[in-house]
Amino acid sequence: VKCKGMTGEKFVYMSCMDRCTDATCPLKKNVLKHDSCPGQYSDRVFTLANKKDLTFVENPDTGRYEQNVFECNNKKCIEYNQVCDLVDDCGDMSDEDTCTNQFVCEDNEKHLISLSH
Repeated sequence: VKCKGMTGEKFVYMSCMDRCTDATCPLKKNVLKHDSCPGQYSDRVFTLANKKDLTFVENPDTGRYEQNVFECNNKKCIEYNQVCDLVDDCGDMSDEDTCTNQFVCEDNEKHLISLSH
């Protein structure tokens, strides 16, 4: 499946399940650890499974423990549906910088098109 036009949670799901022929998973290096997201979640459960960290944080809206959290480089955490959605939800672009579903200009000013005559 071609995933270049997909964004957000759909892109994350498809690319991380290796269903995309033109994209890679942006979460491969992003593993939630027991001390991730400082101050954002009041409760969490963590363990070690297959020699890897496995952490679930409590969703404040539902009270359920979930593992759908992406840790930004600046330690802020966002939900997976905010990763690769063409919006800098982290504030440091780390939720967009490993995404292969989008084109990013190196210098925005050179690529802006003037609509005024």
